[in-house]
Amino acid sequence: MKPLNLNDKLIKSLSLYFDGKGCFEGLGLKSLSKNYQWPKKGSFPLLNRISMIKIEGKSNYEKNIGLKENSQNIWRDGVKLDIANWAISDWGGIRGNRPKTIQSYVDAINDGNHPNGISGVASYSKILSFMDPKKYAIYDARVAISLNAIQMLCGEKSGLIFCYLPGRNTALTRFRNLDATKPKELVKIGWEKIPRKDCYLTYIRYMLGIKSLYQNVNLYELEMALFADSESLAGKLLGNSQAPHGMSCFGLLSRR
Repeated sequence: MKPLNLNDKLIKSLSLYFDGKGCFEGLGLKSLSKNYQWPKKGSFPLLNRISMIKIEGKSNYEKNIGLKENSQNIWRDGVKLDIANWAISDWGGIRGNRPKTIQSYVDAINDGNHPNGISGVASYSKILSFMDPKKYAIYDARVAISLNAIQMLCGEKSGLIFCYLPGRNTALTRFRNLDATKPKELVKIGWEKIPRKDCYLTYIRYMLGIKSLYQNVNLYELEMALFADSESLAGKLLGNSQAPHGMSCFGLLSRR
C-alpha cells in the first residue's frame, strides 16, 4: 500500500478532528473515553462462547478497549466462525446476515483472500479488525458519515467522498438524505467519489496514514472516535451546534 503524503488535505482535516481543535472541540481522541458508548443499550455481551479470556473494565468503553487488546489472541486460538458470528451479531448488533454469508467471509479470510468491496463491509470489517486490529479497522454507516462530515466542516471544496452505508439512526439518515451531502451534489462542486470497490482499502490507507502521526494511539482508537462522534459531526452540519474559536464550521449546508 503506497504511503500517503502527510500534507494531503484529508490528512490535515482528519488531524484537526482527532486533535479536537477548532469546531471539533470536545470531539476526537481526547474525548474518546467520554464520547464512545457501545453497546448503546444493555450490558457488554459475554465472550464465554468464544473465549475463556476475561475482559476487564468498569465501563463499556474500558471493556471495548480490553476486547480490542485481546481480539487477536481470541481469533488465533478460537473457532473462527463462532468468533465471526459473535463479532458481527452479539457485539456488532448486525443480525441480518445469512449463515452462509458469514461463512463466506471466514473462508475468504482464512484463505488470505480478504474481502474488500463495499458490499457487506460493515460486517466483514468487524471480522478483519478482530483478526488484526493493527492493520484493519471497522467501516460502517457512522464512520462513513464522520469521514465526509469532517471534510465538510473544514469547508473542503475538493474532498473525497466515502461511500455512505444504510443505517437506522434518525439523525444520520437525515444527514444522508440532504441534497447537499449526496455524492452527486458533492461531485458538482469538485469532490471526488471513491469507487465502491476501492472505498474500504482507501479508508484503511488513510487511517494508517493518520496512525503514523499518532505514535501512541492505536488504529482502533481512531475508528472508535469516528464511530462515537458521528451524530455530533452530523449535528453540526444540521445546525445543532456552533463552531467555537472562530473556525469555519459551516460545511456545505449553509453555502447552498
